[in-house]
Amino acid sequence: MKYILVSLFVVAFVTDPFRIGKINRAKSEAREAYTSGDYKTAVQKYHYLIDSMKVMEDELKLNLANAYFLLNDTANALTNYESLAGSKVNAVRSKAQQQLGIMNYRKKKLEEALNNFKQAIKADPENMDARYNYELLKKKLDEKKKKEEKDKNDKNKPDEPSEYAKKLKAQADALVAQFKFIDAQILMQEGAKRDKSVMFYSDFIKRLGDITQINKGK
Repeated sequence: MKYILVSLFVVAFVTDPFRIGKINRAKSEAREAYTSGDYKTAVQKYHYLIDSMKVMEDELKLNLANAYFLLNDTANALTNYESLAGSKVNAVRSKAQQQLGIMNYRKKKLEEALNNFKQAIKADPENMDARYNYELLKKKLDEKKKKEEKDKNDKNKPDEPSEYAKKLKAQADALVAQFKFIDAQILMQEGAKRDKSVMFYSDFIKRLGDITQINKGK
């Protein structure tokens, strides 16, 4: 009998029209505050819904996180976005990952941000903002890596080639004229082990490597 009474009480609590009315009014007030830019009031209303009224909807939690974000309260925004990063609601999970990506980008954590945007797209392929951010950041990281590689090569590149290096380059050019790109590449690479100034022709060696890879892919 006690169990039946408890069950009836729970059902009454869930279906209480008065409670439902309070929830709907609070949602409306929270939405109005948010859309009007009154994010402090929006935060209060969303907390009331989640903490007091126990409305456990991921969409509400996302709005709360967004309100904190727009208030520049990064600590609370981060906590709430992280709690939604594994949401079962694809659209919510996508937005949360997108926002985490933006926050990581601002912290200069570019690889982490790229992964966040990638996860956002996986959760919702129609999230065009996440897709745009991913493509833009990936391009930026690719360019950064290329520049770092070039700077490293330029730093290690000798000021001028030795006579041995010049002769080796002439031999490699002759092999290239015969379309023997692999032989030319090996010749230059082996020569570089003997004489570092051969790396004066590092761009040439790299091009040989690129051609070799293309030919392998045929």
